Amino acid sequence: MTLPRIFRTASFRFAIIIAALILVSGVVLGAIVYRSVSGALEEQVADQVDREFAHLITEYQTNGIEHLTLQVNRRQNSRSRDALDYSLQGLRGVVIAGAALPAGPFTTPRIRGEGGAPLYIRTKQLPGGETLIVGTDVNWIRNVQDKILTAFASALLFTAALALVGGLWLSSRFLARLDAMTRTAASIVAGDLSSRVPVSARGDDFDRLGTAFNTMLDRLAATMDSLRQVSNDIAHDLRTPLTRLRQTLDEAARKPGGNAETEQAFDAAGEQVDDILSTFSALLRIAQIESGARRKGFARLDLAALASTIADDFRSVAEEQGRSLTFAGAEPVFIEGDRDLLTQLIVNLIENALNHTPAGAAIAVSVTHPAEGPRLAVADNGQGVPEAERSRIFDRFYRLETSRTTPGSGLGLSLVAAIADLHGATASASDNAPGLVVNVQFSARPA
Repeated sequence: MTLPRIFRTASFRFAIIIAALILVSGVVLGAIVYRSVSGALEEQVADQVDREFAHLITEYQTNGIEHLTLQVNRRQNSRSRDALDYSLQGLRGVVIAGAALPAGPFTTPRIRGEGGAPLYIRTKQLPGGETLIVGTDVNWIRNVQDKILTAFASALLFTAALALVGGLWLSSRFLARLDAMTRTAASIVAGDLSSRVPVSARGDDFDRLGTAFNTMLDRLAATMDSLRQVSNDIAHDLRTPLTRLRQTLDEAARKPGGNAETEQAFDAAGEQVDDILSTFSALLRIAQIESGARRKGFARLDLAALASTIADDFRSVAEEQGRSLTFAGAEPVFIEGDRDLLTQLIVNLIENALNHTPAGAAIAVSVTHPAEGPRLAVADNGQGVPEAERSRIFDRFYRLETSRTTPGSGLGLSLVAAIADLHGATASASDNAPGLVVNVQFSARPA
C-alpha cells in the first residue's frame, strides 16, 4: 500500500521527527515531575507523622500512660478532615483510646483492609505493653499523581495532534512550491523555454532557489536561441546557393547540343543536390520538433484511422516494388497529437521498411491499444538489424554497413524518434524473426 504523497514528503517526516522528540522529552519530563512531586508529598506526610509521633512519645515519657490516653482521645476526637489518625491499643489489639488502626512496625504506606485507603503509619510498643499508633490517609497523594499523569497525557496528545496538523500544513506548502518548480521543469522539457518558477516577495529558501533556477533558465534560453538562430542561418544560407545550383544544373541539362554522358552527369549532380537539400530540410524539421514548438498544434485524433489511410496510399507503391503492405487495427485508438507530424512518422517508418527490405518482403502496419497505452508497429520479414545495432538506428546519420548503397540520409528514424518524444512516446526496434519491427509506444496518459 502506497501512502499519499503528502505523507512521503521530507517536511512531513521532519515534523514527525520533531514531534517524536517532543513526545519523548515530554515523557521524560513527566516522569521527573511525577517522581519529584510524589517524593516531596510523601516526605511531607512522613515528616508530619514523625513529628507528631515523637511529640506523643515525649508526652508519655513525661506524664505517663494516663496522660497519653487523654491526649490520644482528645486529638482523635478533635481531628479535622484529612488530619492525622491516632490510636492507643492494648494487648491483642484492643483499642484503649483513639481509632482502630493496624498495629505493627510499619514505616511505609499500608493498605487498611481489602480495598481500603493507603495509610502512612508509625507504631511503637510502650514498656507497659501498650502500642502507640499515629498515621494518616495518603490516598490524596495518589489523586495528585493521577492528575499529574492525566495532565501530561493530555499535553502529549495535544502536542502529537498539533505536530500532525503542522506537518500536514508544512507539507502542503512544501508540495505547492515544489510542484510549481516541477511544472516549470516539465514545461522546459516540453520545449517552452519561457516558463519560469514563481517567486514571492518573502525571500525564503524556495524563493532564492527559484531565483537561481530562473537565472539559469534565462541563460539557457538565450543560449538555445543563439544556437537555433545560428543553425537556422547556416541551413538557410546553404540551402539558397544549393537551390540555385540545382536550378543551374537543370537549365544546363535542358540546353541543346549536349551528349548523353553530359545529361547523365547533370542528372546525377542534381540528384546529389536534392539529397543535400533533403538532409538540410530534415535537420531543420528535427530541430523544430525538438524545440517543442509544434506541441501547440496537438489535437485529439484517431491513430488507427490515420495509419490505415497512409498504409492504403503506400500499398500501390509497395506492389510496384514487389512488396506487400498490410494494415491491422479495426478499433479506433485516440491520442493527443499533431496530425502532420504523426503522418510524417508513419510515412518514414513505411519508407524505411520499403527501402531496406528485398523484393518479395511483407510489411505489416498495426495499431493496438494494450494496457500500457496505444502502440504503432511497422514490421517486415527482411534481413533485420543485428541486436547490437538496433538502439543506434535512431541516431542521426547512422546507417548500417548493408544500407550504405541505399538512398537516404540516415535521418528518417531520427525524425521518427524526435516526433515520438514530442508526443511522450518511445520508439524502439526489436527482432521480428525474421526481419525487424519498429514500435512506437505511446503513454496511457495524454502527452
